[in-house]
Amino acid sequence: MQRILNHMRIRILVIGLLWAISLQANVLPDSLWTFKHINEHHQSSENEIWLSADRPGAGTGSEVLNRGVIQWETGFECLHTMGTHVLTMPTTLFRFGLHKRVELRLEYTGALMVFDHPDDDPQSPDEHLYTPMPLEIGTKILLCDHRGGSLNKAWIPRTALLCNIGLPITTLQARDLPISGSVDLLFENEITEWLSLGYDVGVQWNEWAPTPDIFASLGINFEPTDHLGLFVESFNLFDPDAINLMTGNTYTHSHINLDFGITYAVHPRVQLDAYAGFNIYNSEPLTSHPQNYAFFGFGVTWLICKL
Repeated sequence: MQRILNHMRIRILVIGLLWAISLQANVLPDSLWTFKHINEHHQSSENEIWLSADRPGAGTGSEVLNRGVIQWETGFECLHTMGTHVLTMPTTLFRFGLHKRVELRLEYTGALMVFDHPDDDPQSPDEHLYTPMPLEIGTKILLCDHRGGSLNKAWIPRTALLCNIGLPITTLQARDLPISGSVDLLFENEITEWLSLGYDVGVQWNEWAPTPDIFASLGINFEPTDHLGLFVESFNLFDPDAINLMTGNTYTHSHINLDFGITYAVHPRVQLDAYAGFNIYNSEPLTSHPQNYAFFGFGVTWLICKL
């Protein structure tokens, strides 16, 4: 537990330093920055640089970075279930605006598992286990956007396609999981300037899995000011080929989750976030009790520069 606290202190210190730096930074004149989100009521100009964060939350935003923009998003999450703490340290995403409708993405996540067990039990798992995840390379492509158009077209969602491929970075991953990937369709309807509805659907697969997992999310975003944002979201994962280890039968493993959070832009190019949530339903049959879990996290988004 002391190691967890040390990692949390380090993460808080890093985010605090980024916050302080961002408040003092003056790389570009303030006239070039804008807090205003790009929607049907606001058309961007070439000299505007705007932050568009995909975090927090499991659902990914449909907005694509402006051409030449480099952005970094990172965060920390703690999940607790059945006597085990799982820490993502860190979730790191780099995004690069390649075209006004295309961005490139590079993402890495590591997971530190901390097991609660009696110290006198020699058969219990190791107290700490760090697991690196595959390196994900992807792209987001804007397919449909009615921003700047007539308000009577607001019912047409902004739509984007997100594709990722996971590459192994360890020998064990190369042996057991040579390749993984996902394809998602991202939708967003901007109901008003301060209220929007986002919904995603997609598939995630491993090379050895006969059929992919299905992902779906639905979120409501409320932005009362240009600095402050609030959201509530349901995100769900369905594995149609899960194997019941007690019976050997195949079944559909369902995860249904709910989370909510807050974002705050401390600078036109730096946004902080915090969120928490819990599992509503989990069909895991390994125990007589449902393996529900709770989680919380926080992070930062930094629009580094525009080339």
